[in-house]
Amino acid sequence: MTTIAQAARPTPAVLPPRNRAERLLLPATFITSLGNGIQLVAAAVLVFTTGQSALAVGWLYILVSVPPALLSLWFGTIADRFDRRTLCLIADLVSAGAAAFLPVWILTGGDPGPVAYGTAFALSLLSAMFMPASNALIKERVHPARTARFSAHYEMAMQLGLLLSAAVGGILIHYVGTTPLFLFNGVTFLASAVALWAMRTAPARTETADHEADAGGVSGAPLVRLGLLYACGQTMIMVSNTTLIVLVYDAFDRGAGVYGIVDALAGLGFCVAAALYPRISARFGEFRTAVAGGIGCALMSFVLPLHLAVLLLAVPPAAFMVGLSRVGMRSILLRSVPERRAGRLFGAVNAAGLGLSAAMTVAVAAVADATHIRYGFYVLGAFCVLATAAVAFSLRGKVKAL
Repeated sequence: MTTIAQAARPTPAVLPPRNRAERLLLPATFITSLGNGIQLVAAAVLVFTTGQSALAVGWLYILVSVPPALLSLWFGTIADRFDRRTLCLIADLVSAGAAAFLPVWILTGGDPGPVAYGTAFALSLLSAMFMPASNALIKERVHPARTARFSAHYEMAMQLGLLLSAAVGGILIHYVGTTPLFLFNGVTFLASAVALWAMRTAPARTETADHEADAGGVSGAPLVRLGLLYACGQTMIMVSNTTLIVLVYDAFDRGAGVYGIVDALAGLGFCVAAALYPRISARFGEFRTAVAGGIGCALMSFVLPLHLAVLLLAVPPAAFMVGLSRVGMRSILLRSVPERRAGRLFGAVNAAGLGLSAAMTVAVAAVADATHIRYGFYVLGAFCVLATAAVAFSLRGKVKAL
């Protein structure tokens, strides 16, 4: 019987060659991440300049977060019932049309405000379908022996896209305005669709292969607890993004330039983690690496608010550790879940992470408003340390740290 320990073992020294799907999924991920990041930056600037209100930007982010939180699980179920590649193709093509509608509306003289909100909501809705389908597609198409390495490369592609989107978006908005960027985002969705189309349909399985796919994964794997560990890492990232803004602007009295440096340093830490993950996990084991990374990043929350110089020094290692945790837990989840349930699992994990992030954001904001932002960091760090440690401890009999 396969155990969780076997599922979390380091990748063997000799790997099978990359297949067509693996070669195409990574550029599609990078392109989509870059386009989505630029779209959100441009939409936020457009909403702020037309509404002249920070609250207007806040409503934009709320609209973007609602569909994934409420519909990811349902879309994950759909991803397990229908062809994942087809669902991703549909999501990309419809997203391209939605992204292109806003600049056309602006160029024809329409009021951009309401349409910007509607476009952001539509793209978020389609992303909620794309996310579980694309992760299930990884489970379906990537060779199990290459899961850990691919998970690291996947995280690097996604983070590079987000990192570049902030810099590229800001520069292009300054020189050409927001409207061309919305058109550019539509093009990125089309490019992602081309990559998915080139992936071709999955080869037909024999009856034996179908049975092995249905029985794939780890028998009796505690997927709920493994998913909760992944959700804790997602919560740490999402809530930190909010609290870091308050820390830089309010506590340290700095502006967008400093926050941009902090964001760039965090992106650098993520990318280094993704690049080094195969070696680190081969040395210490995937589960141990993931848990240590999650707890280590949470502990850094007690250091980040001490001083601006400390923040700049501590952000890269903090992002490095949460990057290790995120890559490791995705890899373990991909190995543990049967292919027929992969969409539901990643849909549920995404919904849980977003819901937990929303609850923690409210709690952290309440503490920060009543006291100081540093105490908000302390609450976030304490919660993530305790939650990660407790779940990992409950799995001590299921996973052997290698």
